[in-house]
Amino acid sequence: MPSRFVVHQHRAGRSHYDLRIVQDGVLRSWSLLKEPPLRKGERRLAIERENFPVESIGDRVFEEQAFGRGSVSAWDEGSVEFDLVSERTVILRLTGRRMSGKYEFRRMHWYPGNRWILTKTSG
Repeated sequence: MPSRFVVHQHRAGRSHYDLRIVQDGVLRSWSLLKEPPLRKGERRLAIERENFPVESIGDRVFEEQAFGRGSVSAWDEGSVEFDLVSERTVILRLTGRRMSGKYEFRRMHWYPGNRWILTKTSG
């Protein structure tokens, strides 16, 4: 069943992008310091942050523990479907204006904290 995602351009502390996905009744968030991957094979480090209430997906201001309070604008948004491959790997099928296609989300255990690698795998 498709869910919803939004990528916010977040102007707080250090300007960055936040990938936010509605999953299991919460808004999960990952911070990316660079623009999200758009071409096959491109990868980005994505650091999972605190969850937010689903209702906040349309908010114009977010406060994060890591970056503080700042305004956001929707860089992209659309629908997402998940395939859980393992505890550490999730396949995302995104349908947005900019991010569209298949992405792999792989949780990294070699680095402390909740770090993931987001890779565009196909168009």
